[in-house]
Amino acid sequence: MANIEEHKVIKAIYVIFFYFIYSLTDFVLIFIAIVQTFLNLFTGSPNQNLQEFGVSLGLYVKQIAEYVSYSHDEKPFPFSDWPKS
Repeated sequence: MANIEEHKVIKAIYVIFFYFIYSLTDFVLIFIAIVQTFLNLFTGSPNQNLQEFGVSLGLYVKQIAEYVSYSHDEKPFPFSDWPKS
């Protein structure tokens, strides 16, 4: 019985950790949006690498949402590979 309770506490700690990472991804997404907007305005097209990173960041946010909502037990990055776009 103690192992089950210990597992629940550890999972709760991971959920809190990933919730804070989830919050930080907002700032990264805003930064990408601003940079892409300026690149599009001044060079005529957005940066391909930032586009791909934006897609993979979206997949990462999805993985975090699935983990913190207890839909999946697999922990997202840095405990697994970064999602590929």
